[in-house]
Amino acid sequence: MADHAGESIPKACASWAEAMAAYRLLSNPAVDPRAVQGPHRERTRKLCATLPVVLAVSDITDLDFTNRKGVKGLGRLGDGRGRGLQQHTTLAVHPDGEIIGVLRQHWYKRPEAPEGEPLRQRQSRWCESDVWADAAREIGAVGEACRLVHVADRGADIFGFLSACVCAGAGFLVRAKHDRRVLGEERRLWEHVQAGPALAKMPVRVSVQRNGPERDRRTGRTAEVTLRVARVSFPPSVNDPRVADAPVLEVNVVYAKEEKPPRGKGVSPVEWMLLTSEPAKTAEDARRLIGWYARRWVVEEFHRAEKEGCRLQASQLDDAMDIQRLAAITAVVAVQLLQLRDAADPASTQADDPSALQETVPQPCIRIVSALTGIACH
Repeated sequence: MADHAGESIPKACASWAEAMAAYRLLSNPAVDPRAVQGPHRERTRKLCATLPVVLAVSDITDLDFTNRKGVKGLGRLGDGRGRGLQQHTTLAVHPDGEIIGVLRQHWYKRPEAPEGEPLRQRQSRWCESDVWADAAREIGAVGEACRLVHVADRGADIFGFLSACVCAGAGFLVRAKHDRRVLGEERRLWEHVQAGPALAKMPVRVSVQRNGPERDRRTGRTAEVTLRVARVSFPPSVNDPRVADAPVLEVNVVYAKEEKPPRGKGVSPVEWMLLTSEPAKTAEDARRLIGWYARRWVVEEFHRAEKEGCRLQASQLDDAMDIQRLAAITAVVAVQLLQLRDAADPASTQADDPSALQETVPQPCIRIVSALTGIACH
């Protein structure tokens, strides 16, 4: 499959007998998708253990099979009219942007709460937000000498996830979503941090965001942001019994805001509030952490390699578990495609440029994916 990325199973196999063997493997209920990835994950952990810092970059994506009829075991997507699976992936990424491998993948159907279900009853069972904390606990630490730092976007701003990272002996670097109550302060998070002194200014690159190949929703530009840092304490949520007994969370904050954005269509000010367990006292600390957070986009490129390069969503398999087994294989192939890209063009990782701050999924062409599959990545 690695030699024929993007091809159907029959075309990727050398003979019909091999294709039938592949179908038997993918449809075998005794085959656990996690076991399929086992050797790759173990190798990834061993590589991580040799490094001082590794970024565990996570995100959720839809595997959309809405247009496929008769696929068993799918759940709802989006507003409920779509059908497919949710996939949560945690990648090991070097701070310079080089992808190391898959640390964990989990597939699930979005839970559907019964109409009129009380909040407390809903909180007593597994819900989608728990996938983040589950990942932190399952991955744990990867070595005594390696500092693993979980990096995620606003969807992971969950008290349970941040606490789980600390309990697992790992760090976190998450973009804030909630204007939380700060312990011992009358002001909430945003107001409290904005009132602090400015440390420095920093130029950042804002990528083009497109609605389509010819339609730019936002133009690319260089912005100048003002950096602030703070240290705050968050009490556990009083409305969530799952974390009611958790200890107070000590968090460092890095705040980057564009004070004077230019006017014009498609221009929005840059503003990032990053919550982290890592030291954040100086402007240099802030720049380093912003550079680490910019590596989050590797997981978006990974999703594109899976879906466009390996054409995972074009699969004709008719069972959700079979699709999971195939996804476990294509994930390893997608990692190899990105590693090939980076080997061919080391500048693609922007290793020496921590100012490469991007607010949305970047649009660079995945050149190796295009070369292997003939798919143009716009």
